[in-house]
Amino acid sequence: MNIRLCYEKTGRARYISHLDVMQVFRRAFCRAGLPLRYSEGFNPHPYLSVALPLPVGMESTCERLDFGVAENISCGALPEKLNAVLPEGLRVTRACIGGRPFAQIAYAGYVIGAETCVSPGRAEALFAASAVVEKQTKKRGPVPTDIVPMIRSFACTPQEGGLRIETVAAAGSKTTLNPEYIAEAWRLYLDPEAAFSFRRVSLWDETGAPFDL
Repeated sequence: MNIRLCYEKTGRARYISHLDVMQVFRRAFCRAGLPLRYSEGFNPHPYLSVALPLPVGMESTCERLDFGVAENISCGALPEKLNAVLPEGLRVTRACIGGRPFAQIAYAGYVIGAETCVSPGRAEALFAASAVVEKQTKKRGPVPTDIVPMIRSFACTPQEGGLRIETVAAAGSKTTLNPEYIAEAWRLYLDPEAAFSFRRVSLWDETGAPFDL
């Protein structure tokens, strides 16, 4: 039986690495008394899978985690049971049996806070045209890349101290745009002193429909 969790990673928990988050959940499952399903072989390990590993320092309200259990359990009380043993900043919001394949995720929505004096119109004009940055690749290292084709939508509104940016960018098995590259382009073309905060808030499939549990 496979269970899917939707959870938040906020506050101080944003500094916990992806591998450490997996370890935290393993311990939480144990403390909550969940009968995890393990692989067979010399070194058994529990079946755990995260949809999109979150970069260190970034918050999220829409994380997805799958895990296997060895027997049928009720999902209704699962969030409360896990939240009682999870550290501050990690909070399970929903749980269900099964779910859509993670491979169907194509985009992620982000809210970015920018401490800057740049006008919304100037920023939107940049990310509607071309923004070339040194994007890191696994095989070739830094490669000059125009990130604008990876951005599905981009909008800015004024807020105290700067701008609120709402964007939907590529995120999935085919291609992924870390929103920190948006910050890099911003500093390169608009304001070298700008400071940013990031929060992932939504997941979308290839058609632009929300990726639900």
